Amino acid sequence: MAEVKKAKGKKAAQAKRVRKERRFLPEPTYASRASIVGGMAGALALGAGVYGQWVSDPSRPIAPYLFGVGAVVVGAALWFGDAGAIPLRVGDAGLAAERGTELVRLAWCDIERLYIERGELVAKGKEVTLRIPVAAQRTAVSWILSEGTKRVPAVMDVKRSSLENLPEPKDNDGEFVTIDGLQIAGRHCAASDKPISFERDARLCPVCAQVYLKDQVPKKCVTCASDLTNKTIEV
Repeated sequence: MAEVKKAKGKKAAQAKRVRKERRFLPEPTYASRASIVGGMAGALALGAGVYGQWVSDPSRPIAPYLFGVGAVVVGAALWFGDAGAIPLRVGDAGLAAERGTELVRLAWCDIERLYIERGELVAKGKEVTLRIPVAAQRTAVSWILSEGTKRVPAVMDVKRSSLENLPEPKDNDGEFVTIDGLQIAGRHCAASDKPISFERDARLCPVCAQVYLKDQVPKKCVTCASDLTNKTIEV
């Protein structure tokens, strides 16, 4: 019986260490709606131009103008739409932007400054900087600011006035996704500065995701000062 309880306790402890993040899809904004309408109008003009120039017999004199205007309008719709509005992830590993099939990650410990500039939330990192349009990702931005305040308060540089139109974070926001395949090899241990060659040798701070070699873990995280005694996470 004791062995069964011990096994259950071990499984429960492992379950608590599963790394997760919330996935947020971009929200429709005025810019995105306008770009959709403009894109549709441009596509119609483009189609009419193609028909009038190469399909109709005889060709229509106005066709080249329709083709040119349509191409310009479609291009403008793509350019001025929410080009930066891509799916985002916020969770234990930090922030991640989905660019096609690639995930561009920025760990909490790597953020040097987090601020709002020209309608975008800027997460400035040592090597990666993410610019997130607030209007298209209001819920995600709200979660980033909430998590950032808890995990890395020293890098937060957001004025209270910038938070007025953001929703309150809710437990059912976004879609929960398990974090897999973190790229740790090649980084350096934050305590010893020794390179980490294999993921299995790395340990992560559960708060800011700072990276350490398993035999070089300090009592407190050098980035967020969290207690690391028996609390680090295996990659």
